[in-house]
Amino acid sequence: MLGNTDTLLALAEIAAAFAGFAALVSVVRPGTRDQGHALHDLLRLRLVIASSVAGVAGALIPVGLAGYGVDPGVIWRVSSLLFLLMGYGIIGSLLSGYRPVKEEFHPDRLAVIVVTAIEAIEQTSLVIVLLGLPIGNPEALYVTALIGNICQAGFVFVRFVGSTFRRRAASGE
Repeated sequence: MLGNTDTLLALAEIAAAFAGFAALVSVVRPGTRDQGHALHDLLRLRLVIASSVAGVAGALIPVGLAGYGVDPGVIWRVSSLLFLLMGYGIIGSLLSGYRPVKEEFHPDRLAVIVVTAIEAIEQTSLVIVLLGLPIGNPEALYVTALIGNICQAGFVFVRFVGSTFRRRAASGE
């Protein structure tokens, strides 16, 4: 087995918690009168849940592969490839979801900057592992990518909650 299985499982639990919290907020959130804000919140909600699910899967893939006795070098490379593909799928889904409604609202620039910066760190870590470059420890780089994923989901979640309830307070509901 892997030496850091406990860390991976803990990261999976944290990522799953964000998905659960986001789902909970979407159920208890106040109604919005502004269609553009509702669409923006929906995209944020989708991003939090998709990122969280990818984080759970990304944390569990190496554990599952290790259970089959796969060589650790292969585990980290395959896991990195799958995690990158999940990330690209999320980015593609977000862009295709935003395209039809881009006239309804402007993007949250702070969120775009922060998430893009974290995404760059995440993808760089995973590409280094995937290519087998002798830069750092593959396990540490992979965990860095998972932590980046959780930070992204957490940041978007905080923005989602803040904007959802700020509009309610501003409208006096």
